[in-house]
Amino acid sequence: MPVSADVTLPAGPPERTEPGDSLKWSQTAVLPADAFRPEQQLAGFTVTGIEPGADGDLPESFTQGGTPFYVRLTITQAVDRQRNTMSTAGFAGSADGVTPALTLTPPDGFAKCQAAERPQTLTRGQSFATCLVALADPGTQLSRVIYWADTGEEPFDYKSAPVVWSDGSPVAPSGS
Repeated sequence: MPVSADVTLPAGPPERTEPGDSLKWSQTAVLPADAFRPEQQLAGFTVTGIEPGADGDLPESFTQGGTPFYVRLTITQAVDRQRNTMSTAGFAGSADGVTPALTLTPPDGFAKCQAAERPQTLTRGQSFATCLVALADPGTQLSRVIYWADTGEEPFDYKSAPVVWSDGSPVAPSGS
């Protein structure tokens, strides 16, 4: 599974990805660069996958009994002049493509999933790769990554209709 994507954005002004879109691993969505400032700037977000970690990879004080999964994400500058530091707020691992798992920045120095230092300035087309840790309840498999930020903007309500990345397979039925 690739850790970083090679991203080329289309020429011209970026068009925001619609809520509810389904993408496959390594496809790029154009979303708010900062979920808390959705009207200001867009960036390309490419999820290359989510992979299970092992119990014991991280201390119990971090996982709180959850099973870690590593979300691989490449962020690409979509505009000529960066105004905001690009953020991963709104991204989460998910078992069903709707419900977010608790997703956190990994601890400093964790080799299996390293959060990149966010560049203060990038020019259009420049990217950086980063990683997030999603925590699942024991026995739950996270097979999707969602962007579910509540941007408060209509018609861009990602909270009720997240953008979903996966391998394209259907969601496995839950064993309740």
